[in-house]
Amino acid sequence: MSWRARVVPERAGPLLAGGVLMGLAHPPFHLLVTSFIALVPFIVWLEGLPSTAEGRKQARTGGFFFGLIYYTLVLYWLFVALVFYTWWAVFAFLAPILILSAFMSWVAGGIHLVRSRFRWPLYLVFPVFWTAGEVLRAHLLEVSFPWMQFGDSLSGYPILIGAADLVGSRGLSFWLAAANALIAMGFLAFRARGWRAARGPALGLLITLAGPIAYSVARWQTLETRTVARVGVVQPNVPQHLRDLDPAASTDSALRATETLTSPWAGRERMDLVIFPETMLGAAYMDPVPSYDYPGWLEAHAWAEGVVATLEAELVVGGRGADDLGDRSYQPFNSAYHFRPGDGLVNRYDKRFVVPLVERVPFVPPEWLSRIPYTSGLGVGDWQSPIEISTERGSAAYGTMICYESIFSPLARHFRRNGADFLVNITNDSWYGRDAWWSRSSALWQHPAHLVMRSIETRMGSARSGLTGVSMIVDPLGRVSHRTELFESAAFVADVETTDGLTVYVRFGDIVGIASAVAAILALCASIRGRKADEVQTELVEETREGG
Repeated sequence: MSWRARVVPERAGPLLAGGVLMGLAHPPFHLLVTSFIALVPFIVWLEGLPSTAEGRKQARTGGFFFGLIYYTLVLYWLFVALVFYTWWAVFAFLAPILILSAFMSWVAGGIHLVRSRFRWPLYLVFPVFWTAGEVLRAHLLEVSFPWMQFGDSLSGYPILIGAADLVGSRGLSFWLAAANALIAMGFLAFRARGWRAARGPALGLLITLAGPIAYSVARWQTLETRTVARVGVVQPNVPQHLRDLDPAASTDSALRATETLTSPWAGRERMDLVIFPETMLGAAYMDPVPSYDYPGWLEAHAWAEGVVATLEAELVVGGRGADDLGDRSYQPFNSAYHFRPGDGLVNRYDKRFVVPLVERVPFVPPEWLSRIPYTSGLGVGDWQSPIEISTERGSAAYGTMICYESIFSPLARHFRRNGADFLVNITNDSWYGRDAWWSRSSALWQHPAHLVMRSIETRMGSARSGLTGVSMIVDPLGRVSHRTELFESAAFVADVETTDGLTVYVRFGDIVGIASAVAAILALCASIRGRKADEVQTELVEETREGG
């Protein structure tokens, strides 16, 4: 069999159409209808395969091909973001695409096997395996990558996805996959037996859609929120190429831009917290490293203390952290520093979910990283409690999420369970494109969309400061306000809202996702065992015939 036949199945048109529709469902397109029909061509194609070993082989091949189209369209920005900096960009793009496509191959093969063996309802088997696939890619230790799961495609329509506070993003993925399966069932029934046969799937689709949407609309109308803090958000707009060429000059540019942007606030605006973006103070390590006789970046500390004194507000800003390991060695971190008027630096939060390859090579001991060119060896931060701040209303607490940590729901849940009232996301999205429209990748829209989902899941407001945008405020309903333009200097002051009490999702976690993963494993085990039993029975029958 040629490599082409191994990758591109026969009748690949529906798989190609489905992959393209999945790309259109996600930002920046965010086409609403596509989220409910994008998987239909893929499902119809799967159902048309023979219930044989050859059919399963075709299912695995088709799943891999569908995954290649889908994930390439959604994640092509991985190459765009890194190609200017390192030849690792090719590997950093191809590796996740191939791995995720392999997962999709497993999903398709599993669906075919279980359907062929037991004929369990498609509207259950398909969403179970689809969601199990998402659980798998979200739990791969140092290479976990739950970026743009299917449920996230609806983040642009928060009025429809309020059920995320019950089941989370992957619960919404299950819901969408079930809706797509019911539409596919209706289409197949209509094609085989006419309109009457399609009435059952149509009714099932109506019930499937009505329940979660009705709940979401009810929450939209009745959820009580309260103002928890007033924040100032700063977007200095320092391009990535300047940061690469001269970190000191880029930091100086950021400091001058922030002074210009915040000077109108002094004595005029009341704020509880001022938020500056990720690694804005990137020219040197903020912390002392005694074994190197390095006292820390004292000038940056003095600047931050001057800001909090002038604005009479607490401050969070991104910088480069370091722990002294002794014997002239240290561990670097991507960190967020919190300064308080009169107290100076009171907290350092170290990024816990670091970017694979870019910030840390997965599964490679830190002492080996110096031998690998174009790599970083950033440390993994510890789980921290939320940071308390004084407000005009008394006090509040926020959880810090640096850059793509916003795609990890367990972190937001951790902060909420430990007393956080809102989330602060500081990020540098300048990697994802340039000022010219043609150089802007889809990640510039996909990345902030995750924060909408985190806000709905936890029913906490969020404040986002991006070095080059997008900066914004998200309320507990998922509504976005004060959204800034990309690659423009900007600053605003806004209230952040929150709610009281913990959501079902915060309390109990990803119940739908874990249940789907367990159900998929059990179904596969039962199918494989049943297939082996059939093979043994066939052999016995043949031996009996031969003996007779």
